[in-house]
This record gives sequence, structure tokens and C-alpha cells, in this order.
Amino acid sequence: MANILTAAEAANFLRSTADDAVMLQFLPLVDQYIQQATGHNWTVDTPIHSTAKLAAGMLLTYWYDNPGMVGQAPGSLSGALVALEAEALKYRKYEFEGRNGAGSISLPGTRIGDDVITLVGVYGATGDQSSKFEATISEADEIQQTDAGDLSESQYVVVLKHPADDVSA
Repeated sequence: MANILTAAEAANFLRSTADDAVMLQFLPLVDQYIQQATGHNWTVDTPIHSTAKLAAGMLLTYWYDNPGMVGQAPGSLSGALVALEAEALKYRKYEFEGRNGAGSISLPGTRIGDDVITLVGVYGATGDQSSKFEATISEADEIQQTDAGDLSESQYVVVLKHPADDVSA
């Protein structure tokens, strides 16, 4: 089975040799840890995401230098794991302002079929505001405000995910 890091890549992180027995034992454990942390099996991707390789190298180095810490991650790895989880889940976040009356709002990057995972007010409105907008994007690069009221003084954050981006681990 392939690993996130090849033996040569792992050896470069450790400044070791590709046949280092301890390193080779750690490689599948590193893969397993990253898969559990992100919900995605990165070893099946072609090519393997560069952030996955970086996270694997950081974790491998940490465990290799601190064998008593196997199964734990250094705090410096959390940012890479969050980025990988977002990549795995394919969530996309947008900020936008409402409009006066129902209609379309420009939101470059949205795709037809994107599902609204969450939509909250951040200025001029608070909490869940999803009932005032479409639940599934119907026009590329836009979101439809369905509420006829004046929402032009409010700012919102929407998190979208396209069903085609679902991860199969």
C-alpha cells in the first residue's frame, strides 16, 4: 500500500536514509493519523496534495524525534490539518451584503448546485439567516435573496459545498 510520503521523501524530512526501519514503521501510522484527523484517505489521491505531504513530514519528524509522543500531534500541525480537512470536505466560504428586495447577489465562485451548509448574519443581522436566501445555488456566481425585505445594510457569511465534491475515504 502506498503512503502519503515515499520512503525517499520521508528520509529527506528526517535527513536519514530511505531504508531507516523506524521511519518505515511510522509511515503507515502517520497516514492513519492524518486520515482520522481529516476524514480523507490521502494515499489514494493522484497526485497527493502538497499540504498532506507537508503534514505527514511534520508529524513523522515529530514522532521520530519524540517516540514517546506517537499518536499525538504538535500544536504547529493543527493549521495544516485544518487546511486538509477543508480541502477534503470542499467547503467554500463567502462574505456578501444583502440587497433591497428579492433578487440575485453577485457571488463569484459559486456553482450551480452548491448546497448552502450554513448562512449567518455577521453585521446588521445575527444567527441563522438561511431562510432569506436560496438553499441551493441556481445560477453560477450568484446567490438568490428570496426575502423581499431590505437586507442591504446587512452582511452575511455563507458556507457552500457542491454534492459532486463529496469525499469518499
